[in-house]
Amino acid sequence: MPTLRILLVEDQQDNIDAWNDRAGAHNADEGAHGFSVETVTAPSVAEAQRVLQTQKPDAIVVDLRLKVEGQMEPNDHGNALVRYALGAHPVAIAVYTGQRQEAEVGDVAQVEVFDRGDGLDPVFSWLSRQYRMLLQLRATREAVERETARVFFRSIWPRWKNWAKSDGADIGGMLARHVVAHVHDALLDADGGAAHPEETYFMPAIKERLDTGDLIRSGDDLWIVVTPRCDLAHVGKVETILIARCVDISKRWNEKPKEQPRIAQHDSSHKLHFLPPMLDHEGNQLGPWLVHFHDLKAVPVAQAPEELTAKRWASVAPQFIPSLVERFGAYFSRIGTPSLSSE
Repeated sequence: MPTLRILLVEDQQDNIDAWNDRAGAHNADEGAHGFSVETVTAPSVAEAQRVLQTQKPDAIVVDLRLKVEGQMEPNDHGNALVRYALGAHPVAIAVYTGQRQEAEVGDVAQVEVFDRGDGLDPVFSWLSRQYRMLLQLRATREAVERETARVFFRSIWPRWKNWAKSDGADIGGMLARHVVAHVHDALLDADGGAAHPEETYFMPAIKERLDTGDLIRSGDDLWIVVTPRCDLAHVGKVETILIARCVDISKRWNEKPKEQPRIAQHDSSHKLHFLPPMLDHEGNQLGPWLVHFHDLKAVPVAQAPEELTAKRWASVAPQFIPSLVERFGAYFSRIGTPSLSSE
C-alpha cells in the first residue's frame, strides 16, 4: 500500500494531536482509501524548510499563524512558507487555518485553503483526490535523481571537473543545462523514444519574451509563431513576426480513428504540420491542430507586445521546435517545376 509523506506545519499541540488522531483513523482503513499517511511535524517556517529540503514530503498542511520566540502579535508566517514551497519544491499544499481570509495563495492549482472550523475530513478528502498524482510526482523525482546520478558520474563529472576547479568560475547554470539535457535524452531512450502528447507543450508559456513555437489565442483563432528563434532573440533584427494559422481538426481526429496515423504524419502534406491534442486543466480535450504554412500573417514588431506576447496561450516545447521549423523551411524553399504543355 503506498504511503503519502505529509509535512504538518503546526505549533499547537492540541491541533497536532487532532491531526494524529485523524491520520490514525485513516490508516486503520487504508485499504479502503488506497494509501496511508506518514506525518512529520514542524512548528516553524525554518524547521519546515529543513524538512522540505531533507525529507522531500509529498504534501504540506500548514497553519497560517505560527509562534515565533519573543513575538506575541499575530503573524502570517504560513503564507511565507507557502511562497517558499511554491518557488522551490513540487508539493501539494493545504492551508488549514482559522483565518481563511488571510491566506495569500492566488490562483495556484496545487494549493487549497481549508477552514479549521470544518474539521479535518475535507483535508483528507483532498488528499484522496491528489494522492495518485503525488505518487507520480514522487516517481518522476526519483527517476530524475536516479538518472542524474548515473549520467553525472559517468559522463559529466569527468568532463567538467577541471572547470569546477577554476577560481571564481560560476558554472552552475551551464552544468545544470548539461545535466538536464543528458537526463532528458536518457529518459526518452528508456521509453523507446516515444513521447506523450502532453510533452509537446508548455502551458502557460514559460519565457518572458516571444519565441518560436509560441501559440497565440486570438478570439476563436489559434496561431503559432514561425519566425526563427535567432531573429526573435535580437531586438531590431526583423520588422515583422510571422505567425501561421492552426486549424482545429478534433472532430475528424475523434470520429475517424483509422485516419489518425496519417494525420499524425502531417496529413501527408508538405504545407501542413501536426500538433497533437492536449487536455486542459479540467481534463477536456483541446486539438489536435494542423498548422497551415500557406496561411500566414505578418505582425509588425511594434504591435507584437499587444497582439502576440499578451495573447500567448501555450508554447511548443523546445525538443519539438526543430521539426516545426524544418518543415516550414522546406515548404518555402521548394522550387517546383513548370507545368508541361501537352502541345
